[in-house]
Amino acid sequence: MPLDLGNTAMQIDRMAAGLKGRAYEKRQRLERALETARGFDPVSYEDKRNRSGPAAAWRLPTASDSPGAAYPAQPPPDDYRVIATDGSDIGADRNMPARCYVINVGVASLTYGSRPNAELSSRARLYAEADELVIRDPDSHFRQVWIEGNVLAAKRMAEEATALAETAAMLPDDLPTLAIMDGSLIMIGISGHGYEDYVRRDLVDNGLMEALDRLRGLAADRPLAVASYVSMPAGVEVVNALRLAACPYHAAECERHCRETAPGARPCDDVADGVVDRDLFWDILRPGQRSGLFRSSSPLVANHYSGQEVCFFYLHAGEEVARVETPSWVAADPALLDLTHSLAFEQCRLGQGYPVALMEAHEQAVISAGDRRLFVEQVDTALHDQALPVRTSEKSRSKRLRWL
Repeated sequence: MPLDLGNTAMQIDRMAAGLKGRAYEKRQRLERALETARGFDPVSYEDKRNRSGPAAAWRLPTASDSPGAAYPAQPPPDDYRVIATDGSDIGADRNMPARCYVINVGVASLTYGSRPNAELSSRARLYAEADELVIRDPDSHFRQVWIEGNVLAAKRMAEEATALAETAAMLPDDLPTLAIMDGSLIMIGISGHGYEDYVRRDLVDNGLMEALDRLRGLAADRPLAVASYVSMPAGVEVVNALRLAACPYHAAECERHCRETAPGARPCDDVADGVVDRDLFWDILRPGQRSGLFRSSSPLVANHYSGQEVCFFYLHAGEEVARVETPSWVAADPALLDLTHSLAFEQCRLGQGYPVALMEAHEQAVISAGDRRLFVEQVDTALHDQALPVRTSEKSRSKRLRWL
């Protein structure tokens, strides 16, 4: 039976009324956050951040600029190139007749100027061998994780970065180029405590970092910037910096000073509760402008991204405020940083709010519902042809049958 929206209509109305009632309070906090951003002193902030250390309950970025700063985009070069990758997958499913998974990476290379050109492609790979289905701890015969869920998403991201590096290496080095990926450069899904360090070493050190190192090597001989684009970001790292700036104590020792204080009643909540970074920069930035630079304090980055630490800025893309992330070597080069800013905004302008190259890469990468059904049928057929037993779950079979 489909969802009966009649049962939820009144609940939706109550939700909307509640959101309207809280909108005024959020606006008041946002105004205080904006005031704090305008008076933000990066030197004082860094000093207090260092004093606070791990005692702060919030993840605090390194801030080389004030959150109140805004920088205009430079005009794009007359001739330039943007290359982009995006990916999708068919995950290993215990209901399928054979355990395997597919990663499909879409690639777009768009050249602008006097010699315009577009090259679109995709590359799909099936993983079915025993050593391709798991990540094993090299120091133990007994520890392993299946490549599924967050681990599969991280592996797909590493393959997207690898495809980006391979594409950049095959292109002529005569044009300023932006190599861009969709989403964060941080493998957020495997950053928590649920994964052993050997998993992170395999996916980050031996996957993503190898690709970024290759891109960095290519950038030594050509104007090549590397970035990722996060649409509708939900990050609060810059807002957390404002929390620290608004903290009335010498250091943000949250357990000591605010342990008994309820959320929403802490001094820093006056500028931050319910506010996300994009709310802040929607008011600070004008279309085309970017924020100052910040550096992520993610433990995953600190432990595994040596030389490729993740810096980020917020970009007013016209229709939304997006987060643009770059490796630290791009952020440290004013020319590459300007190129990233200029071409990211130009791509959004051409794409009516979202980078054209990422749109095209996504179209190449997408796996439709029909493709997924055909893939399962192909697996069934191949097993039959090899006279292998084909077993699937009754649950899977029932989904293909209609009784009424």
